[in-house]
Amino acid sequence: MDIHPALDVARTQWRDAEERLLPVLITEPTAAARAIEVIGRLLVVLRNRGDDPAALLAAASDADALVAALALPPVDVPAELLAGVACGVRLREIAARQDERRVEQLVARGLETGATWVVLAGPEDPGRVAEGRVVMVHVASRTVLTATADPGAADGPYELQVRPHLGNPLARRFCDRAEWLDEFRLCRCDVEALHGGRAPRPAATPVATATRTGAR
Repeated sequence: MDIHPALDVARTQWRDAEERLLPVLITEPTAAARAIEVIGRLLVVLRNRGDDPAALLAAASDADALVAALALPPVDVPAELLAGVACGVRLREIAARQDERRVEQLVARGLETGATWVVLAGPEDPGRVAEGRVVMVHVASRTVLTATADPGAADGPYELQVRPHLGNPLARRFCDRAEWLDEFRLCRCDVEALHGGRAPRPAATPVATATRTGAR
């Protein structure tokens, strides 16, 4: 059974629960402390039920029962908000874990085939992206390179992020598309030069590799 439609609806509801609970956390310190305690306990329960989103949906279907099963003193916050926030956090944890597994599988496949990079999202060439992003990981170093095109961004429509497996993540925005694409290519070359790969960085543009890639 396809649970994606139900999961999309639930995700929206859980995000709404977070927004509705926020004023309580800000304005009512006592209720906030109790609510945070309950949400933490709910997270433990949800984590013990595994990583299956269907099980998460089932648990969330009766918020009152989910909260009551904790046998804690009552909290002056609706159970649907407490359960909704906990389920929203847990869903993000599950999604992050699934992404980690997917990356590991792609990297393992890249190692088997001798690939230098594997693409996680979008085309390999950001030049083909008018809106959206390219995400790729360097197989040898696990450095993740993300190039994003967002025409509506006020602080620059183009962004480049470099997240080394070990080192400092870097991010930079560009107003000029050609400069963004050039920087993307240079970052790829720098990562390959630092960790091994096919393409050396063009010698005509001297750049401190550690600064550009965030690696140390």
